[in-house]
Amino acid sequence: MTLAGFRAALPAHPVAHRAFERHARLNPHRPALTCGNERRTYGELNAQANQLAHHLATLGLGRGSLVGVCLDRSPELMVCILGILKAGAAYVPLDPAYPHDRLQLMISQLPQLDLVAAAGGTLDLVGGGAAGGKCVDVHSLATVLESLPTTNPPTEISGDDLCYVVFTSGSTGVPKATAVRHEGWYNLLNWLQLEYGLGPGSANLMLSSFGFDISQRSLMTPLFTGAPLHLLPSRSFDAALAYRLIGQLGVRTLHCAPSTLYLLVERETAARGDVLMGLHYVFIGGEPLTTRRVADWATRDGNTCVLLHQYGVAECTDVASSHVMAKYQAYLTGPVPVGRPVYNTEIHLTDDDLADVADGEVGEICISGTSVGAGYLNASPADRQKFISAERDGKMVRLYRTGDRGYATPAGELVVVGRVDAQVKIRGMRIDLGDVEHAVRSHPAVRDVAVLPIRANDGELDLVAFVIPAAGPIEKRTLRRDLLQLLPRNMVPQEFVEIPVFPLSPNGKVDRKALAAAVLLGESAVATTT
Repeated sequence: MTLAGFRAALPAHPVAHRAFERHARLNPHRPALTCGNERRTYGELNAQANQLAHHLATLGLGRGSLVGVCLDRSPELMVCILGILKAGAAYVPLDPAYPHDRLQLMISQLPQLDLVAAAGGTLDLVGGGAAGGKCVDVHSLATVLESLPTTNPPTEISGDDLCYVVFTSGSTGVPKATAVRHEGWYNLLNWLQLEYGLGPGSANLMLSSFGFDISQRSLMTPLFTGAPLHLLPSRSFDAALAYRLIGQLGVRTLHCAPSTLYLLVERETAARGDVLMGLHYVFIGGEPLTTRRVADWATRDGNTCVLLHQYGVAECTDVASSHVMAKYQAYLTGPVPVGRPVYNTEIHLTDDDLADVADGEVGEICISGTSVGAGYLNASPADRQKFISAERDGKMVRLYRTGDRGYATPAGELVVVGRVDAQVKIRGMRIDLGDVEHAVRSHPAVRDVAVLPIRANDGELDLVAFVIPAAGPIEKRTLRRDLLQLLPRNMVPQEFVEIPVFPLSPNGKVDRKALAAAVLLGESAVATTT
């Protein structure tokens, strides 16, 4: 079964920041960026990014180079991203909300990283260690940059060049660097602009974690369409601040995970407000949606905000399909489709041998077309096998095997039903349970661990770690504190359950179903013998 997106023409050089440059040339005084009390027009932001791009060129950085960015939300963040792109290099988001050790591990996976841009409170996070002497304080460059040209650098960039590299969770405990091409990114932004009529009035507030793939389109979509980009002036998400800014700044679009939307909707409901009803679109994805948490708000009289339920993976430029939500009563009792493919993208539902499944049957979701990225950098042989060449309709195409399972409705829309392997989506971030288990298992107080996603009373998934102590009882508060030094907060289990041994299934593997059932029945229900 194959679902095909509209075949849209792309320019000879599909490069996203060229659209930003056109807006800067035609409307230099138009507001481009705000963050707290700081403002930049399109002309100012373009000029500052150009100066950085010229500086990077003097360092020998250009096409094929990778530059890490570890900055808090600030005008300098976008100056760095645009300057890196203008130089022909690709940027690597290094989220300052992540622990020091996690960032160092990420940097160590990219020995070809040429430079890491940081400033102020982020320098200690990325300086030294794997970064070595590659770290630079962007604030220290101010005097140097002032003397450089403000004109667009003449760098030739193709659609096949890399634009950014994001990290995803890895089953061995090591994050994987996923490379995205300019053509795929341009195709996504062009689709958003044309499909939903985004333009200068489509102001956006960037809410999500910088390291999240959804954030990359949240940052660039407004600048691609000529709209202002507003940055939440906080390292971590602040629902109260975000809600207030949406109203004050006239925000019209949001890109976020459902968990973020829930918090905003709850705040609006508690305040009996209508700020979110002024939004034009909310693009949601990254984790399963719990419809009942948004249905009452979405169906309020006078609410014209449209929710787009989307599906995608970082390996294929973030978004592969999209569904306009309208049938809320049906969603309350059945699945919410993730819709039809974006432009120049095909979604294939296949069996284990990559043959198409019949209409309506569940199969593995494979993606082909313009959105497929360049692959994993420094990938293991097993990871390289996720990007394959296969024959489709008599020709060879490049496919990415997502590991997700789904089926197509009679109307031709995709529905996602789960994972083939152990990866799950927790609060908008795709997590490999093996990655979490690796970190917990490495703690000296833990002999072994099994981590499961368990649905909590509020309907959301929580990570529950069943741990076998290495010696005496585990001090859970200490364990949690130590894990926060290794993992992002969303990857640290919400609960820790001590057990003496794991229950085993008939084939000798850990019986995860028995563990999950034990949560519902009480911890004493976990088997203590094999």
